[in-house]
Amino acid sequence: MDISRYFLMQFKVNYVIKRDGRKVPFDVERIRRAIRAAMLDVGYYDEKALEKAVSYVLKIIEERYSDENPPHVEEIQDIVELSLVKYGLYQVAKGYILYRKERENIRREKMLLLGKDYVDDVDKRLSLNAIRLLVNRYLQKGPDGRLLEDPKGLFTRVAALVVIPDILYDSRIFSRDGGEVVHEKEEFNPDEWDGRVGLGDEFKWNKYHLERMKSLYDELNSAGKMKVSWSAFWKMLLSGQFDDHIEDFRRYFSLMAELKFLPNSPTLFNAGTRLSQLSACFVLEMEDSLDSIMKAAVEASKIFQSGGGIGINYSKLRPEGDIVMSTGGKSSGPVSFMRIIDVITDVVKQGGRRRGANMGILEIWHPDILKFIECKSKPGKYENFNISVMITEDFWHYYEKNEPYPLINPRNGEVWGTINPRELFRRIAEMAWKTGDPGVLFADNINRRNILREALGEIKSTNPCVSEDTLVLTPAGWMRADEVYHRAKLSGSVRAVAMDEDLLGEGGEPQAYETELVVLEDNEMIYRTIHGDELRLSIPRKAKAWVWRVGRKPGLRIITKEGYELRVTHEHKLLTPDGWKEARDLKEGDKIHIARLHPWFLNEAYSGSLDLDEDIAFALGWLVGDGELNKHYVAWFFSNDDRAAEERVRTGIEKLGGNPLSHTYVLSESKHKIQYNNDTTVYRNVIELMGSLMEKSRERRLPNLAWKLSPRSLQAFLRGLFTSNGYVNDEVIRFTSSSIDLLKEVQILLTVFGIYSTIHDRSYESEFHYATVDEEEKTYEASDHYELIVEGYSRRIFKDLIGFESIEKLEKLSLKKTEIDQVWATVKSVEDVGMIDFYDFTVPRYHNYIGNGISNHNCGEEPLYPYESCNLGSINLYSYVNYKENGAYFDWDEFSKDVKIATKFLDNIIDVNKFPVKEIEEKTKMSRKIGLGIMGLADTLYALGIPYNSEEGFSFMRKIAEALTYYAMEESAELAQERGSFPLFNKSGYVKGDMPVEGFYHREWWTLDWQSLAEKVKRGIRNAEVTTIAPTGSISMIADVSSGIEPQFALVYEKRVTAGEFFYVDEELKRQLKRRGIYNDHIMKKIADNGGSLQGLDLDEDLKRVFLVAYDIPWWDHVRAEAEIAKWICAAVSKTINMPSWVTVEDVEKAYLFAYKLGAKGVTIYREGSKASQVLVTPSQRKGEYVMSIENKTLDIMKELGIEMPSMGRQKKEVKIVLPTPVVRNNVERCPECGSERLIYEEDCVKCLDCGWTACVVS
Repeated sequence: MDISRYFLMQFKVNYVIKRDGRKVPFDVERIRRAIRAAMLDVGYYDEKALEKAVSYVLKIIEERYSDENPPHVEEIQDIVELSLVKYGLYQVAKGYILYRKERENIRREKMLLLGKDYVDDVDKRLSLNAIRLLVNRYLQKGPDGRLLEDPKGLFTRVAALVVIPDILYDSRIFSRDGGEVVHEKEEFNPDEWDGRVGLGDEFKWNKYHLERMKSLYDELNSAGKMKVSWSAFWKMLLSGQFDDHIEDFRRYFSLMAELKFLPNSPTLFNAGTRLSQLSACFVLEMEDSLDSIMKAAVEASKIFQSGGGIGINYSKLRPEGDIVMSTGGKSSGPVSFMRIIDVITDVVKQGGRRRGANMGILEIWHPDILKFIECKSKPGKYENFNISVMITEDFWHYYEKNEPYPLINPRNGEVWGTINPRELFRRIAEMAWKTGDPGVLFADNINRRNILREALGEIKSTNPCVSEDTLVLTPAGWMRADEVYHRAKLSGSVRAVAMDEDLLGEGGEPQAYETELVVLEDNEMIYRTIHGDELRLSIPRKAKAWVWRVGRKPGLRIITKEGYELRVTHEHKLLTPDGWKEARDLKEGDKIHIARLHPWFLNEAYSGSLDLDEDIAFALGWLVGDGELNKHYVAWFFSNDDRAAEERVRTGIEKLGGNPLSHTYVLSESKHKIQYNNDTTVYRNVIELMGSLMEKSRERRLPNLAWKLSPRSLQAFLRGLFTSNGYVNDEVIRFTSSSIDLLKEVQILLTVFGIYSTIHDRSYESEFHYATVDEEEKTYEASDHYELIVEGYSRRIFKDLIGFESIEKLEKLSLKKTEIDQVWATVKSVEDVGMIDFYDFTVPRYHNYIGNGISNHNCGEEPLYPYESCNLGSINLYSYVNYKENGAYFDWDEFSKDVKIATKFLDNIIDVNKFPVKEIEEKTKMSRKIGLGIMGLADTLYALGIPYNSEEGFSFMRKIAEALTYYAMEESAELAQERGSFPLFNKSGYVKGDMPVEGFYHREWWTLDWQSLAEKVKRGIRNAEVTTIAPTGSISMIADVSSGIEPQFALVYEKRVTAGEFFYVDEELKRQLKRRGIYNDHIMKKIADNGGSLQGLDLDEDLKRVFLVAYDIPWWDHVRAEAEIAKWICAAVSKTINMPSWVTVEDVEKAYLFAYKLGAKGVTIYREGSKASQVLVTPSQRKGEYVMSIENKTLDIMKELGIEMPSMGRQKKEVKIVLPTPVVRNNVERCPECGSERLIYEEDCVKCLDCGWTACVVS
């Protein structure tokens, strides 16, 4: 037994007086650690001398003090100095005295910064740098600028909020399965209880805490999950029945106070405050309409105000130069609309603390992709944006074959132009080489293992589908099913979801894409007879939906007696009077529902995408009914009875560029035509609108524009069509044509206005006789063979909404006898049509859509709508490094335990978050995604003696990421048993054993029992995703560790603050230099002057091999590090691929290809000097080659993947890079907080070395 331990067993002094006056238990180990540290600082360590010194200190303390007269901490330190001198440890005593002096100076500065006369245990753990950062940006201040809290108060404020869900989910008052009586909502005034109630005496909730408590109670109560009323709960709380949850509070507090875990900055800013917005970033939707763009702008401003950042995919916006139908003008394109968000960011500070941050995405197929790539090339433009190009899977096929890549207009899905894919890829690389932007995202890698495919719910269907040529009604018009699919694929690929591949046919694709359809919500009466019979038509609504290509499968053709037709799979369901019935079960005489839309509600769901002038639309309708458009001319035909209609056609022709008084040709005494030849403006405009020449009468079809017309334009078009070739006979409306296909198409269009029609074969009839209003007998020659008839109440709808441009025909349309007509079509036959291409849709909530005018059932599953938020926090790996005499080790047990606590912490955050936009709250709670990440990786590897880019380093990264996700998912599964799974769990891949990480599918990578976990998760999991590696710039500075998964940017650098300059030194480097007795200002300056790198300095080789900084590590190893960690992470991995200035554009291209082929979801490169002046220059940068070589397999992997070897150093000959006009900066970039020019680029973000400001809101 050593002497000091012997003394301790019989020691009579049990307490010590701290500097703040507190009386705390005596801890002899603190004395031993202090003396040991002093020995190591001077390079001398002797275990026996240490024990002697400690024993002497204890002996003196026991002689002088007692429990009635405990020693002060300063008195103990004086005794330690005396002990060291007594035993001749003069250098150690000197080091200890200097250490005391340094600590005293630090304490004084901390007290000055915090405005108090003592430092507590939390203050002591925080570095001076961290205290400065907290004071400047995180601690609450009063109107006069004085601090209202210290760091301990901050962590208390946050923990007090986070513990609230633990109380409300207590099984004494909470029912996971629901079914409880919904208690009447009670009034509650948080102001009355502000600061008066808490858990025990440890803390008190403020009014903002209590407001969130009441909000969560009300939410759970409305779901029938609360066993007691609010007042009953409140009495229980006041009586102390929930005080056992103080242990939960302590766990959350300790996790933060001991710097083992920190949530993202908005949680630290806003927990327990008026804002109470705790998320870092949000995804917003932006559709191709001014209303949607302005809505996104308003939502963005609210998010910035609440302290968050946003991401927007701008790919749905039509390209620059495209037509804007409503104004006749030209679109300015997505990049111009990014400017709106950029300006809003400038003027709305995040939570009053700093400007917002934006991620802008454009998909690579967009016609404006080049303008987007170069939008940040000029100074002052889009400075609040990080931009990324989303590379979709189809691009790689064109890239490999070097074939022209089509650029697609998202407005109509048409090819806008083509571009050489390799030149486009190079342009991206060139701009990144030059400016650091854009980054790239890989859509197929993002979607590969995302169990929810950004839609939060795998689509599992019984495979009901419609044929590729089925006309599906969307808010923008009728589209073929295959057209809906291709448009959605081009504009919504990031939000692709997965379906069961076993249900696909030949050529099917296992991804579904987001779109928007018109659906049927309910029905509403439009007419009641005197006998009380009602005609009820369907209420249309527009709804988010999903479409996918099923591929070739056996099909059936459903033919109705009325003329409606549809080709579907055998399992496809159609609505009958007895409910939904599969197509294969239908028989002759069965009824299926016609989707007759109630015209009163039409404008809420359907707008069309072409708002054409009504006179022009009328003229084009007449042209289809009684006109000709061939390669020589366009002509409209009239009889002498068509005067009113002819006048309106002439008005339309005038608006098309013609002369209303000319171009008339007499054909006979009773007939004439208006004709414009192919060299006229009218002809050219008509061709542009119609899209193609018109077929002869028997093959005639509706032009494409008819399917896209707005309601008013469509009414005018149909009025022209029916006036030209329609008439009234026997109180019904008749329209004749020799083209049955034309009539079938008109029949579908009429359903938009709720009009029922039938088609009849009249080929046996050659003429019809009818009388005019003057009782004059007339004969109608019928060369046509088919007739469309409108009767019953549909005549009234027709007269009110469409009508004839003929008083004679309108007067003949008697409505004296108006009977209720059908909403059902009668099945005539069900025929086998063999193998054809099919597509399917799913519509959340409504589960139906309209195809060929018939009500169709969808696959029935419900993916999540747009709008999501990031709820992030990071575990500090370095805090789990422990030291023994023979070296450092990582405490895996403690790490796994704290991962589980942090997971629960982040899940609780979702429940007490005050979201800035209601849709975001709803969608976030549908998936309950959280993003637990890590920081301090580099410092951990330093401590363990592992080079960052060694095979051992890569292995450690994989193991850390695996354990992080494993234990987070395990905790989430356990929470699900207590609180319930995320609402869309049953529609996710979890239920069949799928997992959201690539590593799960490679058993050779496993170090933990993933199969058992997958079985556990099948029964439920609380959070759809649990891990992400987000930027940690600010919170890693609070913890005083390396950022995220990045290597240190510099081990030592000069830090400049208002009080002066000092060296920032990496903590682990300082520890190891002290152990070797070589820590001093001279060495620090040498390292700082060397760009913060040890390479090339006269230091031990083992230090130089392990303590690598970002530019010591080859860029290809940066790429690999990201990919290795991504194997086990649910969502994104944030990492910068640092490149020295001498790399080539080709190297950037290789980095992109390497990242893509390794399975990374995206990559951001930063070439030295491309964003800011280079403030730290390492030997690798200076010499033009990597000076430290760590043996690994990375280059072999590149070779195996078919990627050419990268540049190994600065090229000897000058290489001319073809780039846009160079940017000339009058001034280097400055920090917006402190004005410093000393900026670095790390974790995809600009970061200030002096004040710690970072452009990334999530950190």
